[in-house]
Amino acid sequence: MRNSAEELHNGPRRRVGPLAALDGRLPGVHDLLLLQCPSSLHPLTGGGLPDWARTVLRAHPWVTVGRAPAVVGTPVDVPRPRHCTRDPEAAPEHWLPVTVRGPRPGQRLDALAPWAAVARTLRPERLAERRARLAPERITDIPALALLPEAGRLVADHRLAWGPIGAVGYELGTGVPVAGPLSPLRLVLRAPHPISRRDALQLRRALSKLPVPVQAELETRYGAVQLAEYAAGVHTFTLLTPYGPREVHDPWFPRGPYG
Repeated sequence: MRNSAEELHNGPRRRVGPLAALDGRLPGVHDLLLLQCPSSLHPLTGGGLPDWARTVLRAHPWVTVGRAPAVVGTPVDVPRPRHCTRDPEAAPEHWLPVTVRGPRPGQRLDALAPWAAVARTLRPERLAERRARLAPERITDIPALALLPEAGRLVADHRLAWGPIGAVGYELGTGVPVAGPLSPLRLVLRAPHPISRRDALQLRRALSKLPVPVQAELETRYGAVQLAEYAAGVHTFTLLTPYGPREVHDPWFPRGPYG
């Protein structure tokens, strides 16, 4: 028999504790994390969680993994983490960079979350199928949600794994209605291997014909580059990495300060 917590978040939670912290891969950028104990978050600015963040996390304990390095071990400036009361032996060895989404547009809090406190992980690739769980009027009222299947078909023509991110991805994963009528459709396109400029240009042109702004990024092994920038045929690109942006000549084989 499933308990109410499992029903609310559409699935069983993972075991929390030192062994669970070591299984499988660590979450990656844009992944959504369901936190078992949100009070264990450590804001990067120091101090405790602001009141708005506590309110948000009590209602919806979801955060988004950011593009920054994970911290191995307990950082010297992080106090002893507050563990889940039901598992006092939890000893997280990884702190993940995450962002808490606030109730107001643009309201965000960057923090570190202990991996052992993560109850569930949702990758962007798993979010599109959750569209059917939303109320029909949400899909009708939000163009980015309505056009998600069509965008997916265009990307699938190029055999790229993909998923929605941003406000649309957050709403699909958590059920919280944060996307608005003017929200762009943000997509991450998994591109571990190089794709041609011609294919990138064809995909960008196809996506630009949709009646909603589409912002797509190509995620390589080293970071992300905007699809529009790569398709434009410029000489250098801005590669977004966990350690900050880099100007590179090749997003798949960056070398030196400029790749």
